[in-house]
Amino acid sequence: MNSDDFFLKIKNIMNSANKLGVPLPLIRDSKTGMGSVSLTLVILSSIYVQLALLNSFAQFFKGVDTINALYWHGMCLSLYFGRSFKKDENKVEISGDDTKAP
Repeated sequence: MNSDDFFLKIKNIMNSANKLGVPLPLIRDSKTGMGSVSLTLVILSSIYVQLALLNSFAQFFKGVDTINALYWHGMCLSLYFGRSFKKDENKVEISGDDTKAP
């Protein structure tokens, strides 16, 4: 197998993945019953923050920065909780149970 065949095979795999979509394991939101990207990011970022805090005491991993982990966790939390806010001209409302599970 030469390099052209290899790259053609990789290109075919990428094209089929783009056409069919790549399924990702997502954590289900208890409110909607569907997989939630933002909740999955919150869970992953909280695990990363816990690893960063353990690393600050025991130095298991090199290059894990606690400050960046906390910033990333804050961004994921704002994404998760910010999706339920609706802003009108003069007020900000928290949306109710307007998304139901199918």
